[in-house]
Amino acid sequence: MKGKVLLETVKAINSIKLPHPVRVGIDGVSASGKTRFADDLVEPLKKLGRHVIRASIDGFHNPQDIRYQQGEHSSKGYVEDSFNYGAVVQNVLGPLGPTGQLKYKRSLFNFVANENIDISCKKAKPDSILIFEGVLLFCSELNHHWDYKIFIDASFETIINRAMLRDDERLGGNDKLLKKYYKRYIPGQKAYLVKYKPHKQANIVVNNNNYHKPYIVRKTTHNLLPS
Repeated sequence: MKGKVLLETVKAINSIKLPHPVRVGIDGVSASGKTRFADDLVEPLKKLGRHVIRASIDGFHNPQDIRYQQGEHSSKGYVEDSFNYGAVVQNVLGPLGPTGQLKYKRSLFNFVANENIDISCKKAKPDSILIFEGVLLFCSELNHHWDYKIFIDASFETIINRAMLRDDERLGGNDKLLKKYYKRYIPGQKAYLVKYKPHKQANIVVNNNNYHKPYIVRKTTHNLLPS
């Protein structure tokens, strides 16, 4: 089933014809499986002869003092202060867009080390495909830059179980992890889901409660923008 979903997604992305790179945004709540899904798209697209750029919102976090300026467990701060959206547009989405010069940087910040990283610009090909994943991607700051949108859906119960396996050590153990998720991440993501309705914006919505048996909930050929 997973191969079937990937195949259909790859086919849809590869069919998009633009005079600039196709900018694919893969949105979803924390631990929904965005990274794995994005990674799995790369090789099939390369086999079709496409140059693929792989990037993540994680490379564009704000420094910790900005992320936590409304409080470490503030859900409002999570939505408003986590990411440097201007840098995403300036370094990735803009350069790869209709008026861009194709020179991009796929990352600027290491949020684990809480420090800037210095990487050189790369030059994309006009027919490249950007696979960019992360939380909160279909917000007003980034929304109109995506040429194709994928939403990876999973229940909050599912993501908590995955997070306890994935983020336990990084967040300092289960107690700290659960506090961060239940006070900051989940309330923030619920607010984002209500405000931006990413399910309705997406070209493809994938139910990913089971990594091994994802399925497409909804698919459209139109690039949907919020009213």
